[in-house]
Amino acid sequence: MKCIVLAALIVIGAPAAAQSWSIEAFVGDAYNFRTRLEVTDRGFSRSVRADYQTRGLDTPLYYVLRAGRWQDHRAWEAALIHHKIYLQNPPEGVSDLSISHGFNIFAITRAARSGDWTWRVGAGPVITHAEATINGVRYDGPYRLSGAAILAGGGPRFALGERWFLSADLMATAAYARPKLSGDARIEATNVAVHAVIGIGAELR
Repeated sequence: MKCIVLAALIVIGAPAAAQSWSIEAFVGDAYNFRTRLEVTDRGFSRSVRADYQTRGLDTPLYYVLRAGRWQDHRAWEAALIHHKIYLQNPPEGVSDLSISHGFNIFAITRAARSGDWTWRVGAGPVITHAEATINGVRYDGPYRLSGAAILAGGGPRFALGERWFLSADLMATAAYARPKLSGDARIEATNVAVHAVIGIGAELR
């Protein structure tokens, strides 16, 4: 009986795990590795080792938004990476191709802090909006759930007071997507990229 009472007193007297919310917004750019791209349209088919640029500061802007619920030094986060890719080496018959109004990666991540550094891994769907000119015909595809991605990365945090902070992150993503253009025109794209971002955030208790 004494043991039960002692255990109850320890549980009641133990401090609750520290909880808080964080919100962050970033700008930046990405380096894209050459990966396979296939373009098809009513008997037309081209495949290329795609050379992409992100052009992070061009309109529409590249950005990352993230929100997390922290308990002690770990968190579950929701993130949106508004990634963009512009094809630099279009194959014959393709004048231009971009997924620039969004190669959008929506990810659920698990994060952990160690000192001033935060590390995270995650995964989620890819929503795309693709544009291309194929054999002289201009295509402007719809926003579409078209694939999936995984990510990993981390970076330091610098306090700007009790609530505000600066963050600098380096992330790697690997994604596969099949954006639709219109009609029978389709794209099959793999993207592997390293993202460098800097931003501001707030911690809400």
